[in-house]
Amino acid sequence: MKDLVAELGQIVLDRYISTDVFEGMKNATAPFGCQVEQAVLPLAVVMPATAEEISRILKLANRENISIFVRGSGTSLIGHSKPHCRGIVINTHRMQEMAVHEEYGYFECQPGISAAKVGERLEEINCFLPIWPGSRVVASMGGLVCNNTSGHIVDACFGKPGDYILGLEVVLPDGEIVQTGSKGLRRIAGTDLTKFFIGSDGIIGVITRIRMRLVPAPKQAYGVAIFKDLEKLARGVKQIFVNRLPPPLFMEMMDQPVARIGYTIKKMEPPSGAVVLFGASSAEKGGAAKKISRMLEVFSDCGAMDVKLVEDEQRWHQIVAAREVIGSYLLQQVAGVLNSAEVVSNLAQLEEAMADVIDFNRGLPLLGTLDNYLFGHIGALTFHPSFVFPRQWTDDEKKAALKELFEKEAALNLKYDTCGGEWGQFGMRTPFFKKKFGQGGYDLVKAFKATLDPHNILNPGILEGYR
Repeated sequence: MKDLVAELGQIVLDRYISTDVFEGMKNATAPFGCQVEQAVLPLAVVMPATAEEISRILKLANRENISIFVRGSGTSLIGHSKPHCRGIVINTHRMQEMAVHEEYGYFECQPGISAAKVGERLEEINCFLPIWPGSRVVASMGGLVCNNTSGHIVDACFGKPGDYILGLEVVLPDGEIVQTGSKGLRRIAGTDLTKFFIGSDGIIGVITRIRMRLVPAPKQAYGVAIFKDLEKLARGVKQIFVNRLPPPLFMEMMDQPVARIGYTIKKMEPPSGAVVLFGASSAEKGGAAKKISRMLEVFSDCGAMDVKLVEDEQRWHQIVAAREVIGSYLLQQVAGVLNSAEVVSNLAQLEEAMADVIDFNRGLPLLGTLDNYLFGHIGALTFHPSFVFPRQWTDDEKKAALKELFEKEAALNLKYDTCGGEWGQFGMRTPFFKKKFGQGGYDLVKAFKATLDPHNILNPGILEGYR
């Protein structure tokens, strides 16, 4: 250990290296709520500031055959940033630089900066970050790009982060630093190295710089609809797409019990049914309001009890806040650990999928004893059936319940021939990936990983599903 720390001290300053057990625990946890096992505590946690420092750390790890785990904010709901064995954790917290190049039409940032900080900086120049996770206050840009997640934004409206990324700086598992993409606003056709790393689940390189196109901030308008019947709510969302209405910027749903908790905490009168709240975007404010009005008509025709255009910005922010951090609000009411599945429906079977997620835990030994708190990104046809694991449950019970959750999630995504669109495809989902894409598809990814990382130094356990 002394020799390892001494070598790391030649790469970064000593104050950016920690072998403290509590720092190790913090960097080895996942949101699932199970205890950190001593056998997986990091040998050291290192906080580099540059690609060159990360390159030297990876070269050291290859020479000494030490596993490297990369940690952003640690909010991944698929367990990517949770080590499964002892090694070195590279924490990207110090990598916070951002520069806006308006003359080129893009900005660049390091991976440790949060989506919220990037979004706030872009707002100053009337631009918009097309990434909006519920955890955006802490979620790091590097992790978001590794998952290629747009969060609450509806893909059909604004696409994925990869649609805006012009280039990356990446440190390969052997320590080599590569630059991808270009400074042009037109992305490369054909073989583009950038595409290999966007959504790569963190298994083939450490992203150290991101170049994204500047997106002008759209004008927005907002609406809310209340439904007594969740399947009618699903039918209304389906009809918006069937009628070829412009897709919403975002569209969130909460069943009535969840909405009641969120509304009460935000000091609003609880709704009389399930809530769907949505936004539309346009170059002009009037255009966004017209889109909302058309959506409201569809929801009304499909049986909504109440529909309204929300013009009061303060009121709108209250309603959004009731949904945006609903996980935290649930835990204020029900003590325990919240865990959620990600079930994605296809368009044709949306009402059937709604019925399935309502009954998600029926008949399951552990989850069946818990309440199902249902919410999700309904505009992206995504549901999050969620459960609060009691604090008194043992780690074995929590792990068994997680197994039930991910197996049922996999069964439903296979039924509807879909994949999770928010959290990544390996880690807790490796068994699903093999069923969805076959052993041949899995072996293809495994061979690609082995080519770039023959010693399996970088983030081992994600591809194998050891999380």
